[in-house]
Amino acid sequence: MALVGGVAMQAYGSDRLTKAIDFVASGPIDALPFREELSFGGARSQAENGVEVDLILRRDEYAALYAEALENARPVGDLPTRVVTAEYLVALKMAAARDKDELDLEWLLGRPGLDRKQARAIVARHLGEHAARELDALIAEVDWRGSRPK
Repeated sequence: MALVGGVAMQAYGSDRLTKAIDFVASGPIDALPFREELSFGGARSQAENGVEVDLILRRDEYAALYAEALENARPVGDLPTRVVTAEYLVALKMAAARDKDELDLEWLLGRPGLDRKQARAIVARHLGEHAARELDALIAEVDWRGSRPK
């Protein structure tokens, strides 16, 4: 399993707040008691300290993207579990397309060290060339915003 979502964003330096800890996994985790099913695949649970835990097990058109993101997850800092890379987070945020995901996406694209070329390749492979062109436009907008006098 690997961290994804708001806590993964925090691992890369975002100040994004979140109510739940999201993990992507290859299968159920016996230590997490089932509370309810997630509409897109997986289960919501609750840690002993009361924090919501979402275990994402995609079984839809994004299953291959999530599986590849999990396979390529890496350690970040002192966290006790792997984290989905920022490049895969870009694709996951584009797939989710909620307001908070769009804000996260803009933050990721402005982050130093993000391999934009790799992120674009991931988006093109899993979301299609149209989505990759949309990413190109967003990168141009993020760069333009960053170049304006403050």
